Amino acid sequence: MICRKTELIAKEGWRYILAFVLLALFSLAFDLELFSFLFFILAVLFAYIFRNPERVPYEFDEMSLLSPIDGKVTYIGKVYEGDIYKKDMLLISIKSSVLDLSIYRNPADLTIKKTIPTHGLFLDSRSSKAKYLNERVEIIAKKDDIDLFIRVIAGRYAKKIYAFCSDFKKVRLGDRSLLVTDGTIDIYLPVEFRAKVALQERVRSGESVLGYFLKTDAKK
Repeated sequence: MICRKTELIAKEGWRYILAFVLLALFSLAFDLELFSFLFFILAVLFAYIFRNPERVPYEFDEMSLLSPIDGKVTYIGKVYEGDIYKKDMLLISIKSSVLDLSIYRNPADLTIKKTIPTHGLFLDSRSSKAKYLNERVEIIAKKDDIDLFIRVIAGRYAKKIYAFCSDFKKVRLGDRSLLVTDGTIDIYLPVEFRAKVALQERVRSGESVLGYFLKTDAKK
């Protein structure tokens, strides 16, 4: 199943934009120009939050991993992943804010083994409790024979994580599959993964290269 999302503004934001446009027109009809202006600004703000532009990778290699979302790299390091694979893995965390692009793009051509959506709270996604208590989507996947695990955690300003399709087994690099307006993306990778990004570096979904997988024959 191919997961595509091509409208210029994601439809999940249309109701907010329409509501503020109607409120702006209603205020204008009663000569409430200040309120009309404020509602119009809010409509433009929500159009910006739910924007959905096309993206082209800065560079491409079959073993590269692109950033799945816009944001800032907040962690790079080896950790013990004890929930799924139960082994040491390289963790790259990206914090996305409300004003960052909300669309999650597939970071590589992947085979999806399992997707686990979980409803929950909306604490600050950087909190140590967030990965267990917040609304989240966990994606267990493979790139060829390489294991990876992606956890998308909603933040305090997100209302939910929107999924654009379900029950898919293979996804293509760059296709849109989720929308989260504030949150953190944790990507668990093989310890041999060669990270290209640095802490506090800003990355862009579908464009920025996070690093490169090591080819199977190179591990031997």
